[in-house]
Amino acid sequence: MARTARVIVIGCGSFGAALAASLAAAGHEVTAVDMREDAFDQLGDDFDGETVTGDGSSALVLEECGVKRATHVVAATGHDATNLLIAELASEIYGVRHVLPLVDDDAFVEILEDLGTEPICPHRICEKEFYRLTGLRLEGGDEQ
Repeated sequence: MARTARVIVIGCGSFGAALAASLAAAGHEVTAVDMREDAFDQLGDDFDGETVTGDGSSALVLEECGVKRATHVVAATGHDATNLLIAELASEIYGVRHVLPLVDDDAFVEILEDLGTEPICPHRICEKEFYRLTGLRLEGGDEQ
């Protein structure tokens, strides 16, 4: 039997809520965090994970969520700098091995990659998927 992950998803916008709901449906232990309690409405009625209302960039809130036992932390707030801070706290202070911040700004993406953290960058993912779907080649002739 596959080991169940303990995932903290911070930010219940469209991406964070969909991810948290999907992970919980797959049988993983999920804690969804958002500063707005009404954000949890996006999780759906069958979400069986935990919800925590609070600031996910706060060490106290992270500890309340069980960050010391987490296998994964996904920082999916609407703010790149906040996601970067959460990623740093989770990986450097709490030692979470799999930290995935959602980032749009290419400068932050490069900083995270230099630190050894793999960011989730929607426009890069969409660009790669575009080239995959169309069969067009990227500059330099390399296909993705």
